[in-house]
Amino acid sequence: MVKVFLFAGTTEGQEVAACCAAEGIPACVFTATDYGASLIPEMPGITVRDGRLQEADMEAVFREEAAPEAVVIDATHPYADIVTANIRQACGAAGLTYVRVLRESTYSADAEAGGDVWVDSPEEAAAWLAGQEGNVLLTTGSKELRHFTSIPDFQNRLYPRILPLAANVAATLELGYPASHLICMQGPFSLEMNTALLHFADARFLVTKDTGRAGGFSEKLEAARACGCRLVIIGRPLREEGISVEACRELLQAMAAPRDPAGMEKD
Repeated sequence: MVKVFLFAGTTEGQEVAACCAAEGIPACVFTATDYGASLIPEMPGITVRDGRLQEADMEAVFREEAAPEAVVIDATHPYADIVTANIRQACGAAGLTYVRVLRESTYSADAEAGGDVWVDSPEEAAAWLAGQEGNVLLTTGSKELRHFTSIPDFQNRLYPRILPLAANVAATLELGYPASHLICMQGPFSLEMNTALLHFADARFLVTKDTGRAGGFSEKLEAARACGCRLVIIGRPLREEGISVEACRELLQAMAAPRDPAGMEKD
């Protein structure tokens, strides 16, 4: 029996879940939050569990619920490096096949000619911005905002864009960001919206991760160019390889194909 353990939380995760349902493959979908779970619609054969799992928790689930042909698909965010490491290790311990679905980078190295700044971490981004003047639109997510409080006069200079969730707002306010500077919105964001927000913040800099096409990177890049802003790009924490959603769909179709007793696919 074929079964999929899918770690989602991204647009790619939602698409892979839909692929599983379309192919009739039972899938257990894991999301870190109930918000992430709410983005997975009800589909036949798909069960959703929310809550953060440690490596031992993952391994226990794999051993208890795995089918003979179970596969683990990691469609988490490119910056969820700790989660990905835990999934890989749990797969190895349980003896299951691991598949990484990874969105491609859409940033071209020659774009640095436009004055963009590439850094390796939020801390490095904050350190660089501390030596600059001008307002900043932060689009890195609420979990990274603590690093930017080291910037002088951050309460007046920084405008964080975060998901409109009560917990995120509370955590951001607790860090000292003023409510008047919080931009609480759910994407995806168009070029026009990004441009409007840069004007609203009177921003000279836009901080982003290399989130790829699905993460709206191209729209942020174009908006920054249109507004004369410099991009500060936080690089991905892992140098990893993966497959596209389309390649994953083909893999699932092959898994779902009927086989004869000798194990060959039937025509």
